[in-house]
Amino acid sequence: MNTRKRCLLAMTFILALWLLPASPADAGTTRTEFTGSETWVTMLEPGKEFFPDGRYHVRGEVDEFAFEATDPRLDQATNTVTINCNFRLMPEPVYVAGEMWGKFMLANAGGYWEGTWTGSRDENGYSYFHFTGHGGGGYTGLHLQMWGERLTPDPTAPELYYGYILEPGN
Repeated sequence: MNTRKRCLLAMTFILALWLLPASPADAGTTRTEFTGSETWVTMLEPGKEFFPDGRYHVRGEVDEFAFEATDPRLDQATNTVTINCNFRLMPEPVYVAGEMWGKFMLANAGGYWEGTWTGSRDENGYSYFHFTGHGGGGYTGLHLQMWGERLTPDPTAPELYYGYILEPGN
């Protein structure tokens, strides 16, 4: 088969996949978008710090944050976040940059969300986050995706979030 025929076959296949209708399970799913903010409250557990090769590593730090959002299923919540990181040391006022990850539990009076998160802190000290979780309690069966950013090197400054909640149909 020559290159032109292969290219045409690949484009036809991609177009066919793109034109396929959504599955019936997706048809009844409700997607609710939200925005929010999170503010650091306190460190609950310091975790373990170590400095191999001049880098700063943390494992198992647990911090508490206050979370407010436009969706009541996330509003007036406490986010308990387990933090792990591998950071390079940077000059003031940034201090550190690198990758972060961990687990979270975001809870309010209606239920809770739990899952995992990843993030990074760049050379300007700006932090970017992605949270993926599922609901429990009053939010059982729901799924959460959210992205956040803190555009200052101050780790206690508020973070801004946006995302969505997926609620499967019946």
